[in-house]
Amino acid sequence: MMQKREPSKWIFSRELKDCKIIEELEPEERGKPYVVTPLGTRVKRVMLTGTVTQKFPDENLTKITVSDSVGSFYVSAFQSEFRQEQKDEIDALEINDTVFIMGRINPFKTAEGAMYFNINPEFTGKTNPETVEFWNLKTKYIARRKLYAISEAMKNPESDEKSLVQLGYTKEESECAIRARDKYHDYDFKNFEELILSSSAKRPESNEIQYKQVVLDYIKNNDTDGKGCRYEDLVIASSNLGIDQSKVDEFLNTLGSEGDIYEVTLKRYKAI
Repeated sequence: MMQKREPSKWIFSRELKDCKIIEELEPEERGKPYVVTPLGTRVKRVMLTGTVTQKFPDENLTKITVSDSVGSFYVSAFQSEFRQEQKDEIDALEINDTVFIMGRINPFKTAEGAMYFNINPEFTGKTNPETVEFWNLKTKYIARRKLYAISEAMKNPESDEKSLVQLGYTKEESECAIRARDKYHDYDFKNFEELILSSSAKRPESNEIQYKQVVLDYIKNNDTDGKGCRYEDLVIASSNLGIDQSKVDEFLNTLGSEGDIYEVTLKRYKAI
């Protein structure tokens, strides 16, 4: 049976930088271990965007620094028979390029206990500011949902994943909240939230991206009966914000193709 591909996570560089926990591999396990972030994200692979701010090319190893709105990711591409395409993609980048990278986390822990993380790229491409803005908005949304769930978990030490799901959080958000509470109870979650919120002031306005996010958020927050958000309600709410019906239809098609939503029944939508 073919092994299912490990899904990539959308996280800010600061969430990865503040990691303190690497899960131990079982003797029979191969590959890189999971890292557990302060927001409880259990992750091996990440999806990131940002601007190339540093590049250190070499015949056997090319390193770049990719800056998002709150910090930097460190990406390393090795010369290898099996990784030549990935290194060529990194070598083709220049300083100030905006990029989209999917890659595996390579954690390293020093004898003193300090943690460092590199990203080994599996796919790299140049992109545009609109894609970077969309990544920022979606990643911020994901992070804030986790922070809300963590806050609920902190209120009641007896709470578990099931009780958080009953409050309206997804299974993954609930699992992350419990891990964060148990493994990072002393972490400054408020500071992290303030950091990602303040970063939005540095980003250019993009009505198209903002409106698409509004549509997605409305679908997520208005599935009141568990049968999906009603199209008619979405159109009315969007119209009140100045988004016409044709744009709503366009955003629904885009969100569906990007895997963020699906149509449960005719004119009923759920977020994934």
